Amino acid sequence: MFAEIYLSLPVDKPFHYEIPEGLADKARVGMRSEVPFGSRKVIGFITKIVQDTSIENVKPILSLYDNEVVLTEKMFKLAEWLSQNYMCSYGEALSCILPASIRPPKRPPKPKDKDKDKEMKADIKPVLNVEQQDVTNQIIESAKQNKPDIFCLHGITSSGKTEVYLNSIEEVLKLGKSAIYLLPEISLTPQFISIVENRFPGLVGVWHSRLSAGKRYLTWEKARKAEIKILLGARSCIFAPFTNLGLIIMDEEHEPTYKQDQKPQYQTREIVDVLAKINNAVAVFGSATPSLEVYYRAKQGQYKLLEMNERVDKRELPKVTLVDVTQIPSKARVITKELALALTRILARREQAIVFLNRRGFSPGVSCPKCGNVWQCPRCSVSLVYHKTSNDLRCHYCGYTHPWPGECPTCKNKELSVFGIGTQKVEQELHQLFPQARVFRLDRDTASSHEVYHRAYQEFKNENYDILLGTQMVAKGFDFPRVTLVGVIDADTALYLPDFRSAERTFQLITQVAGRSGRSSLGGEVIVQTRYPNHYALLASKDHDYHEFYDQEINNRRQMDYPPFSRLANILVRASKEEKAIELINKISGDLNDFKEKNVFKYDILGPTPAAHSKLRRLFRWQVLLKGNSEEILLASKNIRNYYIPRGIFVSIDIDPQNVL
Repeated sequence: MFAEIYLSLPVDKPFHYEIPEGLADKARVGMRSEVPFGSRKVIGFITKIVQDTSIENVKPILSLYDNEVVLTEKMFKLAEWLSQNYMCSYGEALSCILPASIRPPKRPPKPKDKDKDKEMKADIKPVLNVEQQDVTNQIIESAKQNKPDIFCLHGITSSGKTEVYLNSIEEVLKLGKSAIYLLPEISLTPQFISIVENRFPGLVGVWHSRLSAGKRYLTWEKARKAEIKILLGARSCIFAPFTNLGLIIMDEEHEPTYKQDQKPQYQTREIVDVLAKINNAVAVFGSATPSLEVYYRAKQGQYKLLEMNERVDKRELPKVTLVDVTQIPSKARVITKELALALTRILARREQAIVFLNRRGFSPGVSCPKCGNVWQCPRCSVSLVYHKTSNDLRCHYCGYTHPWPGECPTCKNKELSVFGIGTQKVEQELHQLFPQARVFRLDRDTASSHEVYHRAYQEFKNENYDILLGTQMVAKGFDFPRVTLVGVIDADTALYLPDFRSAERTFQLITQVAGRSGRSSLGGEVIVQTRYPNHYALLASKDHDYHEFYDQEINNRRQMDYPPFSRLANILVRASKEEKAIELINKISGDLNDFKEKNVFKYDILGPTPAAHSKLRRLFRWQVLLKGNSEEILLASKNIRNYYIPRGIFVSIDIDPQNVL
């Protein structure tokens, strides 16, 4: 007997292996096996068992990786869709759904110390308001009818979306089904874990990249055997092996972290859509600032639109003030007079504030004012960022570090200057202005582990700090009742990036971080420092008006034929020698034009051009962007995927790119 086995290789065909006598009664379709491939031993997926093969010199399977069937028919269907839509082979898709790392550990992980959970108390289940109940009823009704309905839940910040999710899960469990609860960054949201675990004790598994291999396997097995009914996790959680899936919740669906950055570069939102149909499950895309793609589909009737326009207990939305920093002298403090006065008020009232700046470090650059020399990373085409705490320069892309130079290597000038601002500089200024204030800085430099982030959350929640200063980490999901002020130091960091989503990202980020203020009866305010106070994205965020922003942005997208009116594919060539990258990208561009003319296709070819970051990690980067309808884009991309790629050159094809930088 022989097995047709797909390997995690960019090859669109199975390989044949002989099933040894000792494994003949054990090998089944849907199992993984260890097989020889060249000089290596690799893991493959058994997709078919046959009596004969025309292949000569067939090698035998070395061993079975699983003791029972682990790949279901639904998983095979999902893998087929994934390979067809995200430029990967069937084997690579199967490996994404069921990685080789999921296997019984040699040493079982130690059982969790139950004493650590004594601090967890059962939450009192809140009573839903009219809006929440109406939305929940619609979701539950679809679940009861086994209809694969997809809902876009647009609920303003603090409107109580989490309670809608939890009540929907509760009803789905009563139907004997399971639920997947997706969060953009599970390791950064300890409060969500405790909320869900407290509501459904013993039924929740947690899934994220920082789990040990042993805990990952045990969680996966419990889900497969229905020993847990809810899996809470980041994007890879979508591949949970539930056999009776009833509900998929994708919270903060607009977040860019839902886009996989390694092959296959899938968009989680699209997998949720397909998985709901395969399982006859209900899906909910929830956000205060839905992505334009999801909201457009809802407006077009492809998804069911649910709206929640009031905060819980009818709390007022915080007042947002835009401060024009172009009217402020260039040598003035980073913190404007308006923000400083607001911080003074909240500190006097013993309330709390969140200060947001989406740039870590002390200063984004170091230059010589005499000759204009700017320190850049030798591996990447980006400026080095000055970090005052360690007194060195760092590249935030490849990790390269350089000690403080002391003098300019070009003109020997020792009076160097730093330009721009980072969180360290803001922290220093906060300490100078408010020496009595307790400030906690939360960014990738301070929160190097999940434990640090969790400690920051608990300390701030317990009011051991007055001001929480940070990057995007502080904009996501925090719910602190005593936060009555949010200050945005620079709202423009992403506003004019060369990316068609720059306005959308800015609106989402400002709206989300503003939503951290005024989540109790104390009320709240938001002060946003900007150089472009009349930009439509900032004016809409000032008024908490998603619909106003959507109307403006969707018109821009329609005129430029960008998503949701088209589909994109970003073809990126990387090489250590720039001339090699240019040579290949020009060939690809020419072939795309030939393919377009031959098939009378209408897609647009933008480029070739250097990527915005033209060099990263010693590799030069050139790209071509395809824009057109879905079918044409996929056919053209598949044509390029079969290219012969010379050694030392890397080509990636990103369908539905989250950014084009």
